[in-house]
Amino acid sequence: MAARLRGAARLPATALEAAYRIDQTLPERYDEMMQRKFLRDYEQYIEQLARAIETDEDHFLVVWGESIVPIYRRRNVRMNDVVSLVRGLEEAAVAVGPAGDAQIIRAPIDALVERLRHHRRLPGDHEGNAAVRFVWKGAGFGDDTVV
Repeated sequence: MAARLRGAARLPATALEAAYRIDQTLPERYDEMMQRKFLRDYEQYIEQLARAIETDEDHFLVVWGESIVPIYRRRNVRMNDVVSLVRGLEEAAVAVGPAGDAQIIRAPIDALVERLRHHRRLPGDHEGNAAVRFVWKGAGFGDDTVV
């Protein structure tokens, strides 16, 4: 299965298209240059996924996925969008292999998504709680940055 993933030339493009189906707002939020970077990053995702499948150890994909989080932060990419990109890879990779190997592909990707969920709690990935933000700003009277 790992050799199939490495040999599938159209897998990054297919994965990006699948991510666009999962989250239709991705192409609107990111310009063409960022989308090319996503395609480039898929090459490494595929390599790490293939390693995880070969060795039956999730840490190849999980450790690499966590190491790229600061890079995505600098690019102003939300972790929810990274999860959509990873789920797009999952959909495309399952389509490449036989149906019996679907669980082999899903296990390391699920482990990666679980680790990325931890990083989604950081500021910038969500709107947050308006009441907590109101209190945190010192009751926010006369401060229009609260709302």
